[in-house]
Amino acid sequence: MKYNPEIFKNRLLIVLGIIIVGFMCVIAQAWRLQVLERDELVAKSKRATTRNYKIDYVRGDIFDRHGEKLATSVAVDSVYADGKTIKNRGETFYQLFTALDIDFEELSSKMEKLKNTAYIKRHLNLNESVALRALKKKGLLEGVGLKKEYRRVYPNGTLAAHFLGFVGRDGNGLEGLELALEEKLVAQTTTIEVKRDGLGRLILDSSNQVLEQPKGASVMLSLDLRLQNIAEREISRAVEETNAKSGMAMIVRPSTGEILASAVYPTFDPNNYSASETATRRNMVLTDPIEPGSTLKIFTVAAALEDRLVTPESIFFCENGIYQIDGYQPIRDTGIYGDLTVSQIVEKSSNIGASKIGERLGSVRLHHYLSAFGFGQKTGLSYPAGESAGRLRPPKNWHIIDAANIAFGQGLSVTALQLVMATSALANDGVLMRPNLVTRVIDADLKVIENHPPQIVRQVVSPLVARQVLAMMRMAAMKNGTGRRADIAEYPVSGKTGTSQKYVTGAGKYSEDKYIASFVGVAPYKDPQLCVLVVLDEPWPRYHGGEVAAPVFREIMRQALPILGVPPVDPQADDFRPQWPTAIKASVGAPGVMSSESAYNQVRVNIKDSKGHGPIPSLASDPTWTGRSEIEFEQPQTAENLMEPISSEASNSSGLMPDLSGLTMREVLDLLSKYRLTLEYYGSGVAKYQEPAMGALVSTGDMARVVFDSVSP
Repeated sequence: MKYNPEIFKNRLLIVLGIIIVGFMCVIAQAWRLQVLERDELVAKSKRATTRNYKIDYVRGDIFDRHGEKLATSVAVDSVYADGKTIKNRGETFYQLFTALDIDFEELSSKMEKLKNTAYIKRHLNLNESVALRALKKKGLLEGVGLKKEYRRVYPNGTLAAHFLGFVGRDGNGLEGLELALEEKLVAQTTTIEVKRDGLGRLILDSSNQVLEQPKGASVMLSLDLRLQNIAEREISRAVEETNAKSGMAMIVRPSTGEILASAVYPTFDPNNYSASETATRRNMVLTDPIEPGSTLKIFTVAAALEDRLVTPESIFFCENGIYQIDGYQPIRDTGIYGDLTVSQIVEKSSNIGASKIGERLGSVRLHHYLSAFGFGQKTGLSYPAGESAGRLRPPKNWHIIDAANIAFGQGLSVTALQLVMATSALANDGVLMRPNLVTRVIDADLKVIENHPPQIVRQVVSPLVARQVLAMMRMAAMKNGTGRRADIAEYPVSGKTGTSQKYVTGAGKYSEDKYIASFVGVAPYKDPQLCVLVVLDEPWPRYHGGEVAAPVFREIMRQALPILGVPPVDPQADDFRPQWPTAIKASVGAPGVMSSESAYNQVRVNIKDSKGHGPIPSLASDPTWTGRSEIEFEQPQTAENLMEPISSEASNSSGLMPDLSGLTMREVLDLLSKYRLTLEYYGSGVAKYQEPAMGALVSTGDMARVVFDSVSP
């Protein structure tokens, strides 16, 4: 063929054109991929090579006051299977059955229903995890995998179970503190982006990319694990020995309101809560009101003393054991008593004497003081939920007999928590504290994000009245009192017994053979450090509080005080007989006690407070006097002629503390401004309690604490 340059040139141009067109197509396609469709393609590539990995939270821990773990979360394996990737179901079933502690029928049912991915068993024990990992290493469990989860563990088993509660399989709180503190104990679930290979396995970009699970905040409680152990051991022993239906024991620090221990028996193990009945898991100290019986008498007496309707030596005729009121069922005493003083009424636990004091108070006054002590209302415990208010009917609904009956503890109901807090108020110079269980909340970085300090609710009665009642309770715990089995030689006790008949709702009357036995008290008498309550439901055949509950109190208190470092006393070196207190402490650490003198005169001092109340009963000692005499000062002495304000000219002057009782907040501020004191106050209304006491020496800049109460009798 003859060479034709023209044809060659045309062919070259055609080839060149094809190349140019192809190159342009490549450029156009690159433009489309790199510019127009870039975002979509990048996202598609990302979906193929990465995945969003959900990281579940780790539940925060719960500690006792000393940092001992009460509840924590530990990593465990859960086994799952994928029905689409299992090749030999029979072989897989056999291997799983040999490795797991699982029911044959349960595993068979799960394998038959398995279509996609589903759990076979969650929260494996160590042996199960080891066995499964060995089988997977041998390649015998294709389509079966292990997933890391967290299981809630309670290292101390049943200890504090009723307050702690428990969580479900999915890690959600179901009861108790676990439920009430859910928002604090859990952390937000987070999602991170990780790479994966063709088999879907995770690939971390670097050693720094760690799949660390977020942890919720931890909680520190006021509970003391050591005291909790004592309370649970002793109450369980008492329930078994007395054939009781159930029992409760509580330990509280009166000065702060901290709950140091709370035991309920029968109990349960929160590690295996499903093995127990619902009724057994109920926290009865909060949810189950009971009739307090004779333990209520100390609050009736405190009310009458506070309103100056009686003195400790006031005498009531106790009708020789039977007292009839307007045709109602007679009120009976366990003993035949004639004349008893108010202090003896507490010592002997006379129902008739308490009834007559209640009649003198009247329904309105008695209801007011019982409400002020916290009965008929929730205590204000922040956590957990489910607290009962008990039952205290308004006075307008009381019958003529009710004031008499309620005065000795019949016709109302209270919770164990209410009763122990009210008694603690008497040991705390009449100041009622809010119960405290959760003291601090700490985040994952150990930073305190919540702090719950002690809180004052109100001043219920004066320090003088509180100390007088405490002295009467001391008499009740001595050899002639109903609570003598509670006394401890090295830690003298003040306490009160209680024995109440159970009300049968269906029958509309009180049972003849079912009782609630109780004892509540404090120790040591001169400087109360602990308040302990013991309640036994339906003990038999012995059922009196002094017989069955008082010894349990003694054992709990005898073991608990040394653990807290409270030194024992020498009974031979000190006199722990009850002695009527004056308004001022006679010795350090001895509220309401004058321990050095041997003789006391009953004194009626004609000093009136700012409300015009008076004269105020107190005692004075006279070493030369061998009897008792009534004394009344002719010249009234008031705050105005006893106190002098601090001089405004001196920067470091001293003066005497004035009487603030009954003054409004504005009046207190105006008065204390003259004394140049720093004021710390609580509540609202009129002043009910002050510190320092009237007549105490104060200096410029000293702190004065005043409690105001808007409720008036």
